[in-house]
Formats: sequence, structure tokens, C-alpha cells
Amino acid sequence: MTVLLLASAAAKAQQGHPHYLTARTDLRTAQLLARVQEQPNVHLSLETADRAIDAAVKEIDKAAVIDRKDLADHPPIDANLTRLDRFRKLVELLRDARTDIGNEEDNQASRKWRNAAVAHINDALKSVRQAAVEAKLDRQIGDF
Repeated sequence: MTVLLLASAAAKAQQGHPHYLTARTDLRTAQLLARVQEQPNVHLSLETADRAIDAAVKEIDKAAVIDRKDLADHPPIDANLTRLDRFRKLVELLRDARTDIGNEEDNQASRKWRNAAVAHINDALKSVRQAAVEAKLDRQIGDF
């Protein structure tokens, strides 16, 4: 519960900041959830998602539009989530990050990194979907 309150406070602290900061924190949180120990076959798909998430974060960082003091590279995660809830949260964070990145101003300078970041997030979602299938959780999670 404390972890969820801290995450909520961090999200509120970012209000007023560009959406990409919230997206970046969501991506880092999703990445930590993807790194939780899993069965070997599930872990391989989550490692692929982890790499795609990291690539999305790097696209945001390359944009040189982030004020470094506002970053949360190691956001807290709820270590008490059930396996199913962890997968659901992972999907939710990736979707939210994709939406937040899409909310940025549509200018030439940001379009390239946004498109690349969204492509990496989509790749991560595909890998999480595969991991959910391997974990036999895909029907419980639903479409994503």
C-alpha cells in the first residue's frame, strides 16, 4: 500500500510537466515489473520486452527535452502484486506511456523520437503478450 501511495505522489508531482516525463516513469516502472523472476520460457519474452522498453526510454532521452532532476529512473513498484496483477499492471503502464507520448505537441522535432518510442512500446506489448501466453495468463488479462 505504501508503494502505491508513493507512486501516486510521484505521479502528482509530475503534473504540470510534459507528458513524456510521466511516460518515461511509467516505462521505467514497467521495466522493473518485467524484471521480476519468472519461469524460463516466460522470462525470455519478458527480457525482449525489457529491451524494447529500454529502447523507448532512450528515444525519449535522445530528444534532449527532459530536465534530468525530474526523472525517476528507479520508481518504486509494488512487490506484493500477484503474478496476474503484475502482468496487468505492466500492460497498463505500457499503454499509459504510449498515450502520454501521443499527447505531446505535434512538432517536427518531437515527431521522430515519439514515433520511435511508440514503436518500441508496441514491441514491448507484443513481447508481454507472448509472455502472458506462455504463462497461461493471456485469457485472464484480455486484449492488449
